[in-house]
Amino acid sequence: MPCKLMVVSCILRGMIKKPLAVVTMVYNEPEHLRVWSRHYGAQVGETACYVIDHGSDDGSTSRLGQINVLRIPRSPQDDERRTRAICRFCDSLLEWYDSVIYTDVDEILLADPALFPSLTAFALLNRMPIVTATGFDVIHIPDEEERFDYSRPISLQRQHLRFSSAMCKPVLTRIPITWAPGFHCCEESVPSPGAPLFLFHLRYADLTSGLDRLERTRNQPWVSENAGRHQRLENTDWENMVRAMAGLPRVDSTLDTNDERLGFWRQQVENSTLSRLHDLYRLDLHLSGNELWRLPDRFVGRV
Repeated sequence: MPCKLMVVSCILRGMIKKPLAVVTMVYNEPEHLRVWSRHYGAQVGETACYVIDHGSDDGSTSRLGQINVLRIPRSPQDDERRTRAICRFCDSLLEWYDSVIYTDVDEILLADPALFPSLTAFALLNRMPIVTATGFDVIHIPDEEERFDYSRPISLQRQHLRFSSAMCKPVLTRIPITWAPGFHCCEESVPSPGAPLFLFHLRYADLTSGLDRLERTRNQPWVSENAGRHQRLENTDWENMVRAMAGLPRVDSTLDTNDERLGFWRQQVENSTLSRLHDLYRLDLHLSGNELWRLPDRFVGRV
């Protein structure tokens, strides 16, 4: 059914909920929040976007137009506490919205533009209780690409992706959900990244900005010495990691049902769940592509 007819049908059936809300949580994220708010404001409308501000003091959450901002007190970073709070908040939004998406602020979701004009259209047409995205790290190639300009679309500046099982997250829900810390898994669903929904992770999309952010996360208070170690790497270790990913072989991709590479990695994720049905993390979070895939043309300008 065409998307407009689906919307009309929902109204005629007496549906009183709005179709889709999108949520994130931030602390002093001026660059990523700029991208997040622009993208999701266009996809679902600013009034359906919710930013939980964990004590930002840089002014970044004061210039968001009609986006809803919920301000909470600053406290040491505690991923378990953060996850519990976001689960409850998203659960409450289901009183008013048919579906809710949660993403970290450096994660950009896009439904396949060949099939859906927006995330809202995808949510209306896809009736699965929980949807797992197929996830990629967007990779900066420092020796060839300029520093990222956060005022411009991502896909006009970065077009190389690396598959990441850690980014294959259950991001869209129509039911109350219990995410694990990091939002990689949930109790209510086994990861199955087969839907035409893609997550583009921006942590590695710019070397210089990434080092600046790493300096901030290294110095912020953490609830324990063991928490968030991947966000407290030394600069040299992090830069070497980005450059190693940038040096992977490059291939073209289609990101559709005929893409054999995509099918292979999606199957690897599903296979990894078979021995983890009772684990907190129900998939292998360390499955990473050994190539860089070029972003297909139909995505360019849409993300």
